[in-house]
Amino acid sequence: MPWPVFVEVDLLLRSRGHAAAAVTFGRALLDGVHQLRAPSDTELGMGLDLADRYAGTGVDLPDLSVMAMAASRGAWVLTWDHRHFRSVVLRRGHHWDLLVEEAQLPGV
Repeated sequence: MPWPVFVEVDLLLRSRGHAAAAVTFGRALLDGVHQLRAPSDTELGMGLDLADRYAGTGVDLPDLSVMAMAASRGAWVLTWDHRHFRSVVLRRGHHWDLLVEEAQLPGV
């Protein structure tokens, strides 16, 4: 799990009144249920380059860091933020490999 995602999950759970769930999730990381990964310097640099290129779109550094980590590690992305992951590209014709497409979401 990318470090920025852990932070976002914690903030989301706490903002919705689920502080205990946030702690449980953090403890699961400590217990090895998931592996916590930080972006490398190269990945952080790529995320910041994307931040410059896509300034004003609303995409944030946690998402950009996940994009950079996915690109350099050949990983798929699990997100419900399809708008940002569809609007940011590394090069012409590029797209992020998403585990869940918009059409697979209930009610879409």
